Amino acid sequence: QRTHQLPWQGCIILIHHGHRQLFRQPLFQQIHEKQETEIHVYCHKPLDQETKEICKYLQSFSQTILAYDKQQIYHLLLKDIYYIESVDDKTFLYTKDHVYLSKNKLYELENLLKKTSFIRISKNTIMNIHYLKSVKSLLGGKMEATLINQEHLIINRHYLSAFKKKFGL
Repeated sequence: QRTHQLPWQGCIILIHHGHRQLFRQPLFQQIHEKQETEIHVYCHKPLDQETKEICKYLQSFSQTILAYDKQQIYHLLLKDIYYIESVDDKTFLYTKDHVYLSKNKLYELENLLKKTSFIRISKNTIMNIHYLKSVKSLLGGKMEATLINQEHLIINRHYLSAFKKKFGL
């Protein structure tokens, strides 16, 4: 039986097979702030589906989306995007402190973001569930999502079952 520990901040993977721990080194090692964080996954070959999904999840932390602001172009890390919204045929990427423009259509980003922490919640919005603080029910079968930055997003009833599945409700 396997147990996984996948915390959002300072993530490390701990995989147990029965009672035998695969890691012989300390789980966390302090490194110099100029060094990049590394994560090592120890597993058997061939990779099983569960291990493949864990590796794909970890790779999503380095995925980027092209974003535009005025005359500048940025590579935004997926993990920095709170939500994506389409308004008047323009697609906006919302981060903690800034709003960027994307040249992609919302459906293109939705396809790109499958099997990541993003979920479609309405006709014009895709949300990163890692920034979800709470949800509450509304009239008409909708829900309201509150993000950690106190922004409120509406989860349309058409997208509610997929959201509940992704969020674990």
